[in-house]
Amino acid sequence: MKTAVQIDFDGTVTIDDVSFLLLDTYVGSVWREYLKEYSSGKIPVGAFNKKVFGMMKADKKTMTEMVLTSERVKIRPGFRELLEYCINKGFKIVIVSNGLHFYIEAILKSLGVKGIKGLEIYAAKNDFYPGGMKVAYIGPDGAEVEAGFKEAYTAMLLKKGYRIIYLGNGDSDIYPARQAKYVFATDQLLKRCQAEKLDCVPFNDFFEVIKGLENLSLD
Repeated sequence: MKTAVQIDFDGTVTIDDVSFLLLDTYVGSVWREYLKEYSSGKIPVGAFNKKVFGMMKADKKTMTEMVLTSERVKIRPGFRELLEYCINKGFKIVIVSNGLHFYIEAILKSLGVKGIKGLEIYAAKNDFYPGGMKVAYIGPDGAEVEAGFKEAYTAMLLKKGYRIIYLGNGDSDIYPARQAKYVFATDQLLKRCQAEKLDCVPFNDFFEVIKGLENLSLD
């Protein structure tokens, strides 16, 4: 059976949320008022990101340089090894993130894994213009979506006949995790899985994920 490993980015591949770092640096604390609305379910992720990143005045070059040089942007140990493991096993690797495509691409490029065979990236599309940024989530059908971005790609993979292994950390990861065959969870996702009695394997780094994958029956 075909296997796809779907991985969240912010808080999963990175230890902290990169988009929050950008907002704190270039927007200030006002954006967190909108975060409260998003976290409480009052607005979808698409509307939230359009609003807060529309307030961002820094240009792409400035933000990219900050992300690549900040001590707050740390990669969870074992990421490259996990990618190599999945490639050797013939697994499809898909990063699906509510974060922004430009910095995910920049970070992966800096790690030397951006063009790795079988790695696909789906995240918020970014259009930069003088004095701001436009953000849009484009679903598998090419149409813009306001909510359900991650699970839309999970559904696409399932429709194509893939068995899904999901890796995530946040509240929004519970929705694709519910559709997955196996789940590796940390932080808020782990708490949500435990609360829903959804089977999952806890992890702190990707070496633990590799060990967990070796214990699964994936033939």
